[in-house]
Amino acid sequence: MIIEKLIFIFALMVACYAVFMYTSGFIINLYFKRFDVKRDYTYQPKVSVILSCFNESEVVYRTIKSMRESNYPVEKLEILAFDDCSKDDSFEWIQKAAHDFPNVVARLNAKNQGKAHTVLDAVDISTGDIIVGVDSDCIFDPNAIRELMACFTEEKIAAVGGRVGVSNADETWLTRCQAVFYAMSFLIIKSSENVFRKIQCLSGPLVAIRRECFDEVRDQIEKRSFLGVKVTNGEDRALTQMLLRQGYDTYVNCDSMCWTTVPTHFSQYAKQQLRWRRSAVGQWLDALVKLPIMLRNNSVLSAIFSLMPITVMLSWNLLIITSWMSGNLMEVMGKMIFLHMFLAPVIAIGFNYFTSRHLTTDAIKGTAKLTLSLMLSSLWFPFSGLFITLFASSTLDDGGWVTRANGAQT
Repeated sequence: MIIEKLIFIFALMVACYAVFMYTSGFIINLYFKRFDVKRDYTYQPKVSVILSCFNESEVVYRTIKSMRESNYPVEKLEILAFDDCSKDDSFEWIQKAAHDFPNVVARLNAKNQGKAHTVLDAVDISTGDIIVGVDSDCIFDPNAIRELMACFTEEKIAAVGGRVGVSNADETWLTRCQAVFYAMSFLIIKSSENVFRKIQCLSGPLVAIRRECFDEVRDQIEKRSFLGVKVTNGEDRALTQMLLRQGYDTYVNCDSMCWTTVPTHFSQYAKQQLRWRRSAVGQWLDALVKLPIMLRNNSVLSAIFSLMPITVMLSWNLLIITSWMSGNLMEVMGKMIFLHMFLAPVIAIGFNYFTSRHLTTDAIKGTAKLTLSLMLSSLWFPFSGLFITLFASSTLDDGGWVTRANGAQT
């Protein structure tokens, strides 16, 4: 009983600290624009867009088309689209894009080798000063590349990420919840990290990296492993952490936008979350091991940011486990669900109020529907957080492609 109380106090302290840190950072970033990176829209280096694809069919063509419709100079933007031995007609669509649009290179891998190796192969033949990594199922705002490049005004900034929105937010209650989580991730968590130039995970759908900085960590990317087992998932989070440990800064420009289609069914959502959780837990363990390097080359704040999210999650999971062992599981879970349901209308009203005035592209139709969706999520997410985290922790060596229509392919 004493252990359970101590764990509860620890979890509460960690959660309060996280809320204070991220909320204060969000307020600073929202009302004190002097903390923003000064942008220079005259900076237009040559850009190489790297797109790796597996079983996306016609979607990959629409992705390339939206990128090719960018307002960035055509002669300074090359797109390298690699197909990793898809089982559908993805490569045919990539070839069509190469035929229809200028400066698009289509390549088919000799064998299926996973996203990480595919990206490295594409970088090898690229010619840009800035490498831009994108996902093969996203649609990009015409200003996306221009906004990313404008932020490379501080020499210490090695990489700049864009903001990811949800294109099918109003489809189901599950997609509404994900749209809120995506927005909160960028507008609160990443906005807070932005103040200190310490973004911990530059999202894979849209991220730009200086070539010389990428070259510095290339060997680390190729040799990624956990307890001697090669790791192939979570490339975006791992790359961001490598750059921070090199002493560089990272930043997100929320005016650089792309949109992705999120899972509509639990089976798809669970696979996606499992893959992301593996990456997060693996990087948390890696951050613990390499904490001295982060402290030596970067800052205490960066080290705290790198450990905080998973520390919060694991502490609450530990609380659930100890509650089960002491016979108080239902009481603890009941309190968590009640708190979640109580906060649901507050979050829904606040979210729609803010987005309707500041970010109309993120607004979700119907506050009542959004409230109900968030209340329904309270019956699922406390349990999923525990089970997905435990399963992810026991399968850290599993990786590969996970798409909307397919399972993992290594």
